[in-house]
Amino acid sequence: MCIALAAVVPAWAFASTFELFGAGPRGTGLAGALTAAAQGGEAAFHNPAMLLDSPLAGAWLGYGSQHSGLYVRQQRPVCTGSYVGCSAQHADGFSARAAALPKNTEAYSLGWNYPLGGILRNRMAVGVALALPNGHLIRISGPDPQAPSFPLYEGMSDRLAFLFALAGKLTDRVWLGLGVQVLASLNAEIDLRVNPTNHSMDRAAIGIGLEPRARLTAGLAATPIPNVRLGLSFRQRISLSYGIPSQVAFGDHLALGIGLAHETLFTPDTWNAGASFSPTSALRLVVDATLARWSQAPDPSPQVSLNVQGAVPQAFGLQDMLDVGTDTPPLQLGFRDTVSPALGMEWRVVGDWQLRAAYRFRPSPAPRASGPFKYLDSDTHIGAAGISYRFGSLAPRLVAQLVQAQRQEGDTPGPLHVDLGLQLHAATRRLAIAGDPNDPVGSLEHGGQVWFATLGFGGSF
Repeated sequence: MCIALAAVVPAWAFASTFELFGAGPRGTGLAGALTAAAQGGEAAFHNPAMLLDSPLAGAWLGYGSQHSGLYVRQQRPVCTGSYVGCSAQHADGFSARAAALPKNTEAYSLGWNYPLGGILRNRMAVGVALALPNGHLIRISGPDPQAPSFPLYEGMSDRLAFLFALAGKLTDRVWLGLGVQVLASLNAEIDLRVNPTNHSMDRAAIGIGLEPRARLTAGLAATPIPNVRLGLSFRQRISLSYGIPSQVAFGDHLALGIGLAHETLFTPDTWNAGASFSPTSALRLVVDATLARWSQAPDPSPQVSLNVQGAVPQAFGLQDMLDVGTDTPPLQLGFRDTVSPALGMEWRVVGDWQLRAAYRFRPSPAPRASGPFKYLDSDTHIGAAGISYRFGSLAPRLVAQLVQAQRQEGDTPGPLHVDLGLQLHAATRRLAIAGDPNDPVGSLEHGGQVWFATLGFGGSF
């Protein structure tokens, strides 16, 4: 069973693409600084209240790719063979764990928004944001906590993210949005009874349950004076957890209890505050700050246990000696909460062309990896850029909707639009000096870059 699980789910992650790179090409181009500037379906992630800022229904479909250039330089040479062979080959010491570097990944993204009609026209709107990994829905597995790895970047695009939100006007100047982010919990139970005398299976019972897990998203937007908007949003922590207890009985005298439990694909409670200012109709300036409660991060390694029971091990006094992992406590990661500020601008340079640029500083939540657990991260400078081109003409009924909403065509992304977003994450160099001379990895340094690019196409309807 464990072998089958590993084959199906060979990657893991601490968050989704949206958390690191923003929702959609526009979110990427502005480094996620959309708490007071989101438009359309991207608002379901960044601030549900901002769904009301889109006078027309719209949708976009994007495709993004992450390329990792992160590195780990270990002070000792890596040797993963037998201890005797490695000791003979490296008399001055060796590292028994090789670094697990993030793989390049791809994912689709989708945004959809719809302002309600009738008596709710210009008063309520709904929206959806979706990130879908390329080739699968979700991949998970448990890392070796002693192998150097980058948990915030590994498998970023391997997590499905689905958000639904609803926004309403409290007053003409104050909007409120509420929504949910959906993941799931997986629970299974395996009960096997083997007859060792005739090599047959007397009983094979397997139960699997998938329970949706919804977590709150909320947002508030206010326009205190013309051309200035303030935003505040919250996303509740979410993760995927699973438990697979297995019982294998060999006749009436020997039984093995195998337990596998894991909590992964974690995103912490996140608070966002932002402001946008439009000094002219062609220019928008944004400022944003994100508080992420990374101190809530659970142990990302799997909890595996083996419990030997029955008359045979009891007769030899081995019922406790053969148990493995039954009383192993979870790891204490020591992650800390972080505040990540961002600045950005959006400028319609000429006609239907729009440029975007932003900078964000993301402090590392992870402590220096000088202890036995090698979860790596460092302070990161994020540069972002984007370009958008709108084309075509609005249908007469859409023009009428804009007139009724007292909005201009420039307030929309356009009848049809193509967007490109780019990000560079420059992780600063960080040293980790091993505090224990018997550390199986030893001292190391790490850093590097992560590139992300996304291309999207959308329109109003």
